[in-house]
Amino acid sequence: MKVTILGTSGGYVRCGGANTSLLIENASDKVVIDMGAGVLSNLERVCSLDSINNIVLTHSHSDHYSDALVSVYGRLISKQLKRDVTDLSFYGPKDSFLCEKLSLENVTNYNEINQNIVLKIGSLSLTFYKTIHLVECYAVKCECGGKSIFYTSDTSYSEDLIKVAKNCDLLLVECSILKKFGSGNRIGHMNTEECSTFIKCVNSKITRLVHLPCYGSLEEIEKECGFNVAKDLEVIEL
Repeated sequence: MKVTILGTSGGYVRCGGANTSLLIENASDKVVIDMGAGVLSNLERVCSLDSINNIVLTHSHSDHYSDALVSVYGRLISKQLKRDVTDLSFYGPKDSFLCEKLSLENVTNYNEINQNIVLKIGSLSLTFYKTIHLVECYAVKCECGGKSIFYTSDTSYSEDLIKVAKNCDLLLVECSILKKFGSGNRIGHMNTEECSTFIKCVNSKITRLVHLPCYGSLEEIEKECGFNVAKDLEVIEL
């Protein structure tokens, strides 16, 4: 599997950046997970939206779906231009707003996810796990060829997520708050200290910090947490 980091920012995007998103590929099988502000621009630096047929949205906060709304127009224009594209499929939690805005006949469709389904996209197998957040939100595990990627999406510190992420090959973990601002539990996130403990318990082979705060330096985040931040357009091969 190959993972391209399409964005690393949390709720508010750093200058020139994009909200947290990842493109997972295995041969011709592709899926984008989350699509907030700036993600489409970075995606087009890697591959055309026309080559993407599946997008997973972990929850209904706009920093995770705002560019998905624009992608509907992208697929509509490609259809109008008679390009060789199929309908664009979105997958996300039960949500009437997302379902309405991301469903366009013969262009896009919206499909609900929950903890009981396994989403198969060619050779990629995706499972979903509820996080501790302010709205219904899912962490995502993607498995292929004996390798596994675990993306926490937005969550407070969770022993349940640690159990299902344990010993994964790549952990993409949210790190939304510097320790000096207190625990992230009150807003469904982790601070640098909580994130560090989470990572050590998971014991992944590779770890990157995502959903980063818009304030403070990246060096400060890394120093407090003890692990490396992800970089926009970074490629990780498994």
